[in-house]
Amino acid sequence: MSIAQQTITALEFEELTFERPTELVRGEIVELPGTFMRHGVVCASIIGILGLWVRDSGWGRGMCNSPPILTERDPDSVRGPDCAFIRFDRLPGGKLPAGVLTIPVDLAIEVLSPSDRWTDVMEKVLEYLKSDVSEVWVVDPEKRTIAIHRADQTPVYLAESETLTRPDLLPGFACQVAEFFADL
Repeated sequence: MSIAQQTITALEFEELTFERPTELVRGEIVELPGTFMRHGVVCASIIGILGLWVRDSGWGRGMCNSPPILTERDPDSVRGPDCAFIRFDRLPGGKLPAGVLTIPVDLAIEVLSPSDRWTDVMEKVLEYLKSDVSEVWVVDPEKRTIAIHRADQTPVYLAESETLTRPDLLPGFACQVAEFFADL
């Protein structure tokens, strides 16, 4: 006989502390698999490149280290993308909250690790898009590619030899995909 686990809310999740990266998935606490060195290096490259654009453009905030973002309600889900971006005009008073972000980000970025299962990554991508995240990038360090996902559109795949631009989302932003993998 199994005992049903009691689900918790995003607010209750926000009050807890964990030893390892953790997300709230439909009210249940889920411990994430560990990441590896290459994952961290690619995340640092992405947020460095995106961060320079954010600083120079003044358009919003770049985030890394799995910022907690509410993606579903009743039961609640709180996901943490590897990197994210949100425009200032979407933040009340232009400030990030101290806890869970309840406003969808404009961009969520997931960097694949060897421990990631493709079905889990795609579940997260679909959850982000369903919660009104404008765009999700899935960055693959092994293949050195980026898959760009938008709601109701076929994903766009970019190889390391291509230039990443998103004029409707990140005006003036441009970089070679290879720059994300330069330090590997």
